[in-house]
Amino acid sequence: TELKLSFFLRSILVTHVTCALCDMVCTSVSSLKAHIRFRHCNERPFHCHLCDGSFKNTYDLHKHVETHNDSDAYSCDVEGCGFTSRTLQTLRQHYKRV
Repeated sequence: TELKLSFFLRSILVTHVTCALCDMVCTSVSSLKAHIRFRHCNERPFHCHLCDGSFKNTYDLHKHVETHNDSDAYSCDVEGCGFTSRTLQTLRQHYKRV
């Protein structure tokens, strides 16, 4: 019962923290820290080894590195289309338009 009470109290006492820079409301201090790092800081610690590009997170770096492919690795499978792309993201955008 003590454990159930703990979960109940946590669900009632949801904390909200507001960003002092833009008034965005976050549900935890850790999500506020992540918000500030990605929205308000210009630090880009992830560098591309193929060019001078730098990024705020590894996901964006990975997406960027795909653009250095010499060949078009992705192609549209709609009959007669012939569209090709270096990145999966561009192919997905293409499918939304087709």
